[in-house]
Amino acid sequence: MSSRIFKSNEPNTFHYVTCVANKRRNVFYDNEICTILSEVIEEIKQKHPFKLAGYVFMPDHIHMILNPLVPESGTILRKIKGKSGKLIIDYLIENRRYKDLKWLRIHVKNRKYALWQTRSSDIDLISKKFFKQKLDYIHMNPVRGGLCETPEDWIWSSCRALKTGDPNDSPLEVDLDPYWTADELNSL
Repeated sequence: MSSRIFKSNEPNTFHYVTCVANKRRNVFYDNEICTILSEVIEEIKQKHPFKLAGYVFMPDHIHMILNPLVPESGTILRKIKGKSGKLIIDYLIENRRYKDLKWLRIHVKNRKYALWQTRSSDIDLISKKFFKQKLDYIHMNPVRGGLCETPEDWIWSSCRALKTGDPNDSPLEVDLDPYWTADELNSL
């Protein structure tokens, strides 16, 4: 479930999304877990096309700016959270990470653990100024959190890729041109 602000269905609408780990547990401090999450995002991106304009993985939450081909950001987030939750919980179990699992424990029938909080935030970015403000915010997040000196130092961010112009200069490929073309939109 996600809470949406503005709720535009216009093409080329950017969405600033935030997903938070259950109980704000610092799960994403581990590169292997971040790799699992980035692979899931890439997989969902192929099934439910969206442009990834920016992102950051923080220890207990993630931010992304995405531009879905069709207005289905809620579906995209549910798919990302569902698949990554299962794979990361399985990884924690296989690697006997009982301390992490203890914090992710829930009391729901047929489920022992939850990686993500139920709700996510989804805000439509209605102007280029708002887009830039949110992109700068997510890139500065690791600096404000005391995790690095400069935004480019944080590996789990789109900052370096966007600065160098190389979409592969971060673990999760970003779209340097985050807009859908008229031909792509008309192909629906």
